[in-house]
Amino acid sequence: MTRDSAQRLLALVLALGVLSVAPTVVTGLLGDPRQLPAAWAAATTCGYLLAVVGLVVQAVQRTGWRWPAWAVVVLGDVVLASYPLVARESALDVPWVLGLSPVTVGAGAVAASGLGGALALAALHLVLRAVVQLSGTWVVPPDRAAFEALGLLVIATAASVAVQSVRTAATSVERARERAQAAAAAAAAVRAVEQEHSRWDALVHDDVLASLAQTTQARTAADRRAARAAATTALQRVERGAARGTGPVQPPDAELADVLAELAETVRAVHPAAVVELPPATGARLDPEAADALVAAAAEAVRNAVRHGAPAGSPPPAVRVRVRADARRGRLRVEVRDDGVGFVPRRPSARLGLAVSVRRRADVVDGTALVRSAPGVGTVVLLGVPLRPAPAEPAAPLAPVAQASPAPGAPLRVRPVRPARAEQP
Repeated sequence: MTRDSAQRLLALVLALGVLSVAPTVVTGLLGDPRQLPAAWAAATTCGYLLAVVGLVVQAVQRTGWRWPAWAVVVLGDVVLASYPLVARESALDVPWVLGLSPVTVGAGAVAASGLGGALALAALHLVLRAVVQLSGTWVVPPDRAAFEALGLLVIATAASVAVQSVRTAATSVERARERAQAAAAAAAAVRAVEQEHSRWDALVHDDVLASLAQTTQARTAADRRAARAAATTALQRVERGAARGTGPVQPPDAELADVLAELAETVRAVHPAAVVELPPATGARLDPEAADALVAAAAEAVRNAVRHGAPAGSPPPAVRVRVRADARRGRLRVEVRDDGVGFVPRRPSARLGLAVSVRRRADVVDGTALVRSAPGVGTVVLLGVPLRPAPAEPAAPLAPVAQASPAPGAPLRVRPVRPARAEQP
C-alpha cells in the first residue's frame, strides 16, 4: 500500500460514513415539524452531496485531494452552528443535526495531520454543541452532555490513531519499495560490471591468449599464417567488443541464419574435420550479445576437444556439433560432442576454458551451459541461449481459390510432428 492508495482508502471509508447518516439528514429535513427554511435545507443537502461526490472521485481517480474531508468537517460545523438560528421551536427529542457529530469528528481525523489537529477540530465541534444547548434548541442534563462529549473525543482519538497508522504503514511500504528499487538498481549495476568482466575474461582467454600461444608455437610458414589469422580474428573481436561496450546505439538483433553460418565457419576454423548439423534457417533472431557468446562458447568447447581430447602426438578426436532451434520454448541449443579421452568435470584441475569461456559466457547472456564427461567416454557440452521469434508480418488478404478448397464434408488431414528424441551423452 502506498500513501496514495491509503488516502483513497480513507476517502472511501469517509464516503461510506457520510452515506450512513444520509437517512438521518433526509428524515430530519423532510419530517421536522418546525418547517426549516427551504433554502437552508437545500444548501445542507447539496453540501453533503458534493462532499460525497468529491470523496468518491478521490477514491476512484487516485487524486491527492484533501478538500472533501475538510468539506465534511466545515459543513458539519456550519450546519450545527446555524441550526439554532433557523429552528423555530425547541426539540422534544435529540435534534437530527447532532447525529452528524460522529461523522464530523471522524472527518476531522482524516483531514488533520495528526492527533493534535483531530482533537482541536473535535473540541471546536463540542463548543458548537454547547451553543446549541445554551440556545434552548436542545437542553440536556450536564452529566449527559459530558458523557456525549467524552464519547466524541474518544471517537476522534480512535479515528486519528487509525488514520495515522494507515498513513504510517503506507509511508513505510513506499520507503521500503524505494529502498528495494535502489538495491535492485545497484545489484543490476554490479551484475552488469561482473558480466562485462566475464565477457572480457573469456575474450582474452579464447582469442588473445590462444593467438599468442599459436604464435609462439609456429614453426612453419603454414603455422605462421594460421597464427597471423588467429591474431587478426582476436583483434577484430576485441575491437567489436570495445565498440559494443561504449557505443550509444544498441546493435540490432542477429538473424538466425547469420548466426548459424558464423557458428559453422568458426567451428570448422578450429577443427576442419568437425561435423556441423544445422537446423533450417527461419526468421528467428538472437540478441547480439547472446549470438556472440554462443558462437564463442561453442568454438571454445571445440578448441578444448582439440587441445585436450587426445593424447599428445595423436590426431584430435572426432567432434560433432549439432544445433537445434526450439521455437516453442524460445531457446537455441548447441551440442558439442567429442569421442576423446574425457575428464572428471568436478576436479579442481578441470579445464579452465570450459569454466571461463563456456559457463561464464552463457551466464552473461542468461544462457545455460552443461558439461558432461567421464574418463574414456568423451565430452559433451550443451549450450542454450534465448531465441526471439520472427517479427510478425501483416497478413496479406487471401484471394479465393475455388480449385484449392476442399470438398464439403471432406475431413481435414493433419500430419503430426513428432518431437526430436534427445540423445543421451
